[in-house]
Amino acid sequence: MITKTVQLREITTIKQTGKVELNFIENIEELKDVNFVVGNGSNLLVKQQKKLYKLSDNFNFIRKEHGFIRVGAATPVKRLIGFCLENEISCIEFLAGVPATVGGAVFMNAGAFGKDMSDIVKRVYFVNQGKLKETDAKGFSYRKSNIEGIIVEVLLEYKKEKIEHLKEKLKGFINLRIKNAHLRNTFGSVFKNPSNSKPAGWLIERVGLKGYTYGSVRFSPKHANYILSNGYANIDDILFLIDKAKDEVFKAFRIELKEEVVIL
Repeated sequence: MITKTVQLREITTIKQTGKVELNFIENIEELKDVNFVVGNGSNLLVKQQKKLYKLSDNFNFIRKEHGFIRVGAATPVKRLIGFCLENEISCIEFLAGVPATVGGAVFMNAGAFGKDMSDIVKRVYFVNQGKLKETDAKGFSYRKSNIEGIIVEVLLEYKKEKIEHLKEKLKGFINLRIKNAHLRNTFGSVFKNPSNSKPAGWLIERVGLKGYTYGSVRFSPKHANYILSNGYANIDDILFLIDKAKDEVFKAFRIELKEEVVIL
């Protein structure tokens, strides 16, 4: 295991301030006593942890086999999309523009534009208490996989598609994300959309917090369920906005917002 001290700005997409000890996992055996690993930090805030774990590039691979794609958990979504383009196959393009790893996307059952990872996951291989196990996507739910362990690789379904159609779909997804959301200095959606209610962004906007600024961060003036940083996000500022949104929405609508972002 290789250990480095790194700036949180380097491993969180919201560019959080502070430092942390980052330990790179080289093999499955080193996962025996590890409870959580970080991916690309696209859905992450670090509140108390002083030591984090991350899968090394040994878990960054893509292989086509038996009609599926076998992908290491540390593989960036962006790299997998590029692989799909090269091979003229459709798989994970609905996450175009999301700076996540495949493992992180599966663990959170990430989704966009009416699709999520459960639509393409065939098998998930993960380590629990030092043992390698596998499962399918039947237990997946909204922004949750219910996997108890560290994902190390996944088997994904794909279908053949002409490169012209793939490029057109990717362009459409990217344009929609730019129009309605953000690609930089954010960890993505702050809250899950409540069931049987309006979306979280609608609720936050209705209580007057769209564009609201506090210290180093603000709610997006474009989509209220995004928090944006000035490039040096203070964790206390972020938590203040999260708590304020939860309080104001509950007062106005008696709805309890639940975080989508993972807070360690």
